[in-house]
Amino acid sequence: MQNTINVIHRIMGWLGNIASLLLIALVLIMALNVAARYAFSASSIGLEELSWHFYAAIFLLGIPYAMKSGAHVRVDLFYERFSPKTKAMVDLIGTLVFLLPTCIIVCWAGWHFTLAAYQLGGQPSSAADFFNQLVSTGIGEKSQDPGGLLNRWIIKGVIPLSFLFLLASGVALALEKYLALATIKANKEGES
Repeated sequence: MQNTINVIHRIMGWLGNIASLLLIALVLIMALNVAARYAFSASSIGLEELSWHFYAAIFLLGIPYAMKSGAHVRVDLFYERFSPKTKAMVDLIGTLVFLLPTCIIVCWAGWHFTLAAYQLGGQPSSAADFFNQLVSTGIGEKSQDPGGLLNRWIIKGVIPLSFLFLLASGVALALEKYLALATIKANKEGES
């Protein structure tokens, strides 16, 4: 069980690194766009949309990392006063009853949302056609703005992907809390 938790934590660490790199890229893109707007009176709708996409990806990929590192939002009004056993029970029940089912629903709905965006417009007939169309005319849903981004299904695909990672992070949290409860129980039995 601990090996599974460690593997999931390692993956969440990689997600945190990816989100950090995307944040640096976002700052550079925004700085470039602002400099172009004020220095040359020219800005790019594509860069503006790319910054929105990066922001969404940073947020969505950062959530599973925040869960792993315990930086997620928690209502601590009562929680901080609970015993370690009660905290573990609250976390385990909350994860099993609320987090995991929500992740499954969002993964399922997000997959259909992504698929619908992908299926809009002409579809490639081969792998070579896929890559050619991906960079030239785009596949599926495109920005309505002239100069906007193609392939909106890619950013929409980050939604189910991030909730799949959040599901994995939730599984690791549930396993950790189960092990914590088992340890507390074993310690109490050892004392008696």
